[in-house]
Amino acid sequence: MQLITLEKNQIEALSNFAKEVFIDYYQDLIGLDQSLYMTEKFLSEKAIIDLLNENAIFKMIKNQDEILAFIEYLKQDNRIFLSKLYVHKDYRHQGLGKILLDDCIEYGKNNNCNSIYLTVNKYNTNSINIYKHLGFKIIDAVVNDIGNNYVMDDYIMELTI
Repeated sequence: MQLITLEKNQIEALSNFAKEVFIDYYQDLIGLDQSLYMTEKFLSEKAIIDLLNENAIFKMIKNQDEILAFIEYLKQDNRIFLSKLYVHKDYRHQGLGKILLDDCIEYGKNNNCNSIYLTVNKYNTNSINIYKHLGFKIIDAVVNDIGNNYVMDDYIMELTI
């Protein structure tokens, strides 16, 4: 296994991986229609390219040519916004998410940031509990209209680094 930074020739593969993981995980939580809408809006090749152009950092854990997990984060002033952290269902509970989070923490420390924050669906108790275990605290709640009559009903969680 290796932790690598996304290269342009890997965008299509990452997009396909992200869509598969997202739909598998979220369709029972938010419904298939909203899951499909969100994958196109936030995980398409165009969306990834747009994020890269905004200086977002994408890192993947790969085993040869297979993507096992990935993270996407962005420095915003003196903190990091952790936007995406997805692990394929066959590789969960093996520490891959922690490896990716540790990379994000290291980046934050090296870039004079004092915290990492993220948004997580209020009903995603598995992820909320994992983030709490890793030291994140719920600091706020927000409902964001994402178009097409869909909203993201989230907690904002933060980790001091």
